[in-house]
This record gives sequence, structure tokens and C-alpha cells, in this order.
Amino acid sequence: MKNNKILLTGYIIFLLVSGNVVSSFGQREGAITKGTVTKHILISNGPQGPVLGGESAVTDMILMNDGWVYGSTKATWGAQNCHLFRTDGEKVEHVLNVTSKFRGQTSVNDLCVGRGNVLFGCTSTYNDVLDDSTKSYEGGHLFSFDPVTKKSEDFGIIAAGQGINCIVVDSVREKIYGVTYPSGHLFSYDMNTRTTKDIGEVMKPWRVKDLGRVSWRGIPKILMLDDAGTLYFSAYYHKEVGMTKQELMKGGISSYSVHSGGLIYRLNYGDEKPVFTGAKIPTQQGMDSDPLYENGIASAIRARDGGFWCGTINDGFLFKFHPSTSTVINKGKAFQYWNLKSLAYGGDGKLYLLGGRDEDNSWILCYDPVTGSIDCLGWPDNTAQCSIICADRKGRILIAENLRHSFIWIYEPEK
Repeated sequence: MKNNKILLTGYIIFLLVSGNVVSSFGQREGAITKGTVTKHILISNGPQGPVLGGESAVTDMILMNDGWVYGSTKATWGAQNCHLFRTDGEKVEHVLNVTSKFRGQTSVNDLCVGRGNVLFGCTSTYNDVLDDSTKSYEGGHLFSFDPVTKKSEDFGIIAAGQGINCIVVDSVREKIYGVTYPSGHLFSYDMNTRTTKDIGEVMKPWRVKDLGRVSWRGIPKILMLDDAGTLYFSAYYHKEVGMTKQELMKGGISSYSVHSGGLIYRLNYGDEKPVFTGAKIPTQQGMDSDPLYENGIASAIRARDGGFWCGTINDGFLFKFHPSTSTVINKGKAFQYWNLKSLAYGGDGKLYLLGGRDEDNSWILCYDPVTGSIDCLGWPDNTAQCSIICADRKGRILIAENLRHSFIWIYEPEK
């Protein structure tokens, strides 16, 4: 009996020790293999504000001529305010409570720089508000903010009941292009005449409820503009295919939808409708029928040697798009996760990439244009869920979170 007790005690100790070992190895640890994360700075200000908890999830960042990186936020966890802020990589300063200017707007979805170093932005609201017909939402605003005068200007609501997913500014021709959400309509706004033109539906989105969260897939997330004023974006092609006699069932459907995603479209300046360029983004073939699979461009940046660097949504491919020839050059991928959601050039001339699923850890990757090599550098922290990266005036990479209390991580490639 005593021996049995000794054996039982030993077995319990073994289980406890084994559990600790498994826990220690099971807990993933954040680490950057090259360069150094030198600091991280908090965006939210706590209970005293002006940026409260739930109001600091970063949606975009952009370096301005005054040397500051300006950023935007969205409300999460039921919060109701979105903001503009700025950072020099050492501190964060609040710039504007956007919701106080534009009632009912809980997210600044995109930022662009226009003529005179003026910041342009667009707004939207929670997906569950857009999904609920009993909830009133006026629609997303286009607006500008002048960092010098600190004044904002409202260009009005673009489409009643619709948010704005993304924008791009043509400073030469005084045009703003954007895509409504969730209807997927492309529009242009003339800054001289203050008029809006609905170019039409460029993507028929589909509604998805995943893990209790509603969203609409397939809507362009990014717009690219070349020097000639030509607009580029990715979308889907839909086609109804009739069933054969052998496939028909009594009382059943007579046709089915065929989807083809990742197609790059072009709208020449002055044209009425976009056309297919003939180019298609790198794609994992055979997945377009999966409703959770979203085949499109998640991020884009002007390449220093011409064209655009782009990252794809679900597959996480990095590719170069040359508009003049409608050529796509696939550079591959460095890890298994999808969604290359943000790109930025560092001070060392390399292209940095932010990858990872929206509700999971975020990874930093690096593409060397000289060698053509893609490296996975690691993650800033084992709980960091980030949405955007941006280079500051010193060439450091700022990595911003999209959580309830969000941090900006400062990554220095050459340290």
C-alpha cells in the first residue's frame, strides 16, 4: 500500500513537471532576429483621454513633410470615437477627434497626402451597424486636415448608408477616388467643383459571418494611381453558368456562380468605366469558391525602380506590378501565414512587410531588392496584433497595433 502511495505521488509530480515543461514550450515568444525593437509607445491615454481605451486601434500611418508620422484609429469593443494622432517615434500626440467633427463615424479607414502637404481621410462605422437595417448610419465622409493650420474640412457624405473603404488622391488633376463599403462602388470626387461621380459597382461583395463577426469580402482594399492619372485596383469577375440537363434536379437551381478573383482593373483618366488589364495577382488556384478565401491586393507602395510593390490578402504573396505593360512578377512568400497588409521602405533601402492574420500575431518580413531574398524577421511581441507599418524620417519602421490599447513598436533595421 505504501509503495502504491509512493508511485501515485511520483506520478502526480511527473504530471505537474510535464505540464510546466509543455506550458513553457507551448507559449510562443516574440523575437526579432535582425535589427532591434528599441521601444514601444502607447497611443491611448487612459481614462483621462483624449484617446480612451477602445479608441486606439490604428488603421493607417503616413509620413508627412513636417517630419511627423500621422496616423488614424478606429473604435473597437463598443467605443464610439476615432482619432488622428501624430508621432515622431519618441512620443504620440493627439491631433483630432474625428467623431466630434463627423457624427456617427467610428473609423478612419484610409489616409492620403494631397497638394500642399494636406492630409485626406475617409470614414466608416462598425460592420454590425452596416449590417443592421434598424440602425441609422448617414454614410462615410471625405475630409481633409491641414497640419499647419490644424483645420479640418468636410467634403460631405459620399453615399448614404455606406462607409468608404479606401481612397487615393490625384493632386495634379484635383480628384479623389474611393470605394464604398459594403456596396463596392467606385467613385470620384472633383475638388474643384465639389461634385461626386458614382462610376458604378466594381465588385459585388459577399457577406461572411466568421467567428461571430460580420464582414463583406472582395471589396478593393487599396487603390493605385500612376503619374498619368490612371487608376488600378483588384476585384472579382462573376459569371453565371447554366447547368447541363444531367445536373438539373427537380425544384433545384438551374445555374451556379463562377468566381475569379485577383483580377487587376484599370480606369484611364477621363474614361467612364474600368477595364480588365489582363493581369492577375499570384494566386493559390482552386480556392475562389471558398467564401472565407479572399483573393485580392491587401497593400501597395510605389517601387523606387518603377511600378508598384503589392502584397496579397489570403496567400501573402509579394509581387511587382508594372502598369505600363500590365506585367505581374511574383516574388513568392516567406512564411505560411497570409495577408501582407502593409509595406514600407526602410532607411537601409530594403522593403519591409507586415504579415499575419487579423486576429493573430503579426510578423515582420524583409525583401532585399539587391539580392531578391525575402526573410522572415520575427514578431515584435507574442501578443502584438498589428495592422500597419510606416517608415519615419530616420528610416525606422513604425509597427502599429489594432487592439483596445494599442502600441507603436519602433524597429531599427541597422541596430
